[in-house]
Amino acid sequence: MTQGEPGFHHPEDDPLGRPPVVVARAPHRTEMDAIRMILADEGVPSLVEKDHEATPPDWTVQVSEAAGDEARRLLENRAAMASHIDWDTVDVGTPPDDVRSILKGMAGMRRFNTVVRVAGTAVGLIMLFLAIVAVLATVLT
Repeated sequence: MTQGEPGFHHPEDDPLGRPPVVVARAPHRTEMDAIRMILADEGVPSLVEKDHEATPPDWTVQVSEAAGDEARRLLENRAAMASHIDWDTVDVGTPPDDVRSILKGMAGMRRFNTVVRVAGTAVGLIMLFLAIVAVLATVLT
């Protein structure tokens, strides 16, 4: 189809033919996935993409230009609703068994990490000391 034929619409005339717009931006993808799920619950299709041109690179949620205003309005409404929640009173319930077992193992994992960091630092310092002794012995002999 050419531009002169009836039924031809230029992409700029069609809101769905335009590039997507960014409605949210954050350094971590998990935040953007949460926003994408909120929009999906409201029937607004969206896409999570990494913006490599930003410094440092950010994650973005993008929607079609036609849905941009609605997506922004939905996110503002959700933020306003969430601001009234007293998170100190929210009961999330008892964690599942697999989560409890992971949380129990965290204290041991922290101890192990501390031992490895201290031992690694000690070994590094000993190696540095021995290297200095070897250089001095070489220079003095």
